[in-house]
Amino acid sequence: MIIDIHTHIDKEKIYQQYLKKSKNKVAKILVMEWLKSKDLEGLIRFVESKKNLFVAAAINFNKDISQQLESREKLFKENKIIGIKLYPGYQHFYASDPKIYPIATLCQKYNKPLIFHTGDVWDPDNEAILKYSHPIYIDDLAVKFPKCKIILAHLGFPYHLEAANVVSKNKNVYTDISGTLDSPRKDLLNQYIKDLTRVFAYSPIVKEKIMFGTDYSGENTPLKEIDNYIKIVKRVFSPEEQKNVFYKLAEKLFFTD
Repeated sequence: MIIDIHTHIDKEKIYQQYLKKSKNKVAKILVMEWLKSKDLEGLIRFVESKKNLFVAAAINFNKDISQQLESREKLFKENKIIGIKLYPGYQHFYASDPKIYPIATLCQKYNKPLIFHTGDVWDPDNEAILKYSHPIYIDDLAVKFPKCKIILAHLGFPYHLEAANVVSKNKNVYTDISGTLDSPRKDLLNQYIKDLTRVFAYSPIVKEKIMFGTDYSGENTPLKEIDNYIKIVKRVFSPEEQKNVFYKLAEKLFFTD
C-alpha cells in the first residue's frame, strides 16, 4: 500500500495521467491546493468525485486570515479537507510569523497537519524569495505549538540537513521526500539517494518521520516522477521501514482523529 501525501492533481486529465503512470500502486492521494488557484470549492468538488483523493487547503497570507480560518474550520468539521498548507517563500513571510499562530491553533484543534512549502520554489514570474522558505524558521513555531503536527514539504530541498535538524529536534515535526526529482535522469536519482543516506547518517530519527510524496503536477510539467520515488524508498529503507514511509505514518498523521 502507498499513500502519496503531496500532489497537485486538480484536473481529470492530470488524475488519469497519474493513475496510468502509478499503475494503481497508490491507494490514497493527497492534493495540495495551489496558492493561486482561487477555486478551492471547485477543487473540493473534483476531489469528492474520486474515492482516493483528499485535499489540503491553502491559506493566502496576503488576504484576510481570520475569514479564511472560518471557512477552513467549517471544511474541517465537514471532513472536506485533511490539512492546511502555507507557502512562505512565495508570499514573503517567515514560518515564525505570529500571524501563523491562529492557523496552527486551528490545525491543533482538529488534529490535522499544518504543511509548509520549504526549500526550492517553482517561480516562473521571479516573485518568490528563498530566505522565507528556509526550514529553520519552522523550529520557532514547533516549539510554541508542540501539539500541532507540522510537515516540512520536500525535506527543505536543497537544505536537507537543516530540515532534518528541525525534524529530529521537534517531536511534532515531520517531512516528505517529494518535489526533488524534476527529471528521470539516473544521476539525479542516485544523488538524491546519496543525500538521503547522508541525512539519515546524521539524523537517524528522521527515517521514522519521513513520508512518501511525489509533488506530481502533470505530464506537461517537470514534476511528473512517480516510479523513481518508489525506487528511492525501496533502496534507502529496510522492508519494515518502507511500510512506515509508504503509508503507516501518513495514516497516523492525516487519517487518525
